[in-house]
Amino acid sequence: RSDGIMVARGDLGVEIPIEKVALAQKMMINKCHMVGKPVITATQMLETMIQNPRPTRAEASDVTNAMLDGSDCVMLSGETAKGKYPVEAVRIMSNICVSAEMAYDFRLAFEQVRRFTNATGDVSVAEAITASAVLSANDLRAGLVVILTETGNTARLVAKYRPQAPIFCITSRKQVARQLLVSRGIFPVVVGTLVGVDNVIARTVALAKQRGVVKSGDFVIVTSGTKSGSSGLSNLMKVLTVE
Repeated sequence: RSDGIMVARGDLGVEIPIEKVALAQKMMINKCHMVGKPVITATQMLETMIQNPRPTRAEASDVTNAMLDGSDCVMLSGETAKGKYPVEAVRIMSNICVSAEMAYDFRLAFEQVRRFTNATGDVSVAEAITASAVLSANDLRAGLVVILTETGNTARLVAKYRPQAPIFCITSRKQVARQLLVSRGIFPVVVGTLVGVDNVIARTVALAKQRGVVKSGDFVIVTSGTKSGSSGLSNLMKVLTVE
């Protein structure tokens, strides 16, 4: 019943044979991805950058593989806590992640999660709406997915299906916004209230256009509830065109 999982390879290397650590990592990441739980891959990702300004090729490949496996986050520890090049370590890890995402098969990830979810036979209205939203975003090559949520649950459902477009999650709760930063592809937007859905969505799309996320003519997929201010009632999906 955990809210998320951290794959701490250092601890794993003590508890299981070292040759099985990579297999355990892939298994845990896949299980988390299928059920929509955030998963963080950590420990010795860019270890040599504690002393050196550049990582080894093996470390760069390690970060890339963690992203391609489906990690929501990759984490630095000693590299930034006590290393000589903390800023460079963050910049290089970010660049590796961006490069890895360009090779990520978003459609395959969607199909795998969809098959797994349907096989369980437990599909809620929110699950069906979010899956349809991601399918529409992929088919239309939408530039943005906008989610209105009080608890963050709808946003996590969307992130589980791995849309290629970024996810702007609108919430009135700062704690929810902070928690959603762990989930892959989500960019929280904190607002004063979710009452007045159309106005909130319009301002969010305008913000995305201002920041260069979308441009005129792009499609935007929106999911929300028909009852403003209520949580757990995501039952609406619509497609907008950026003006």
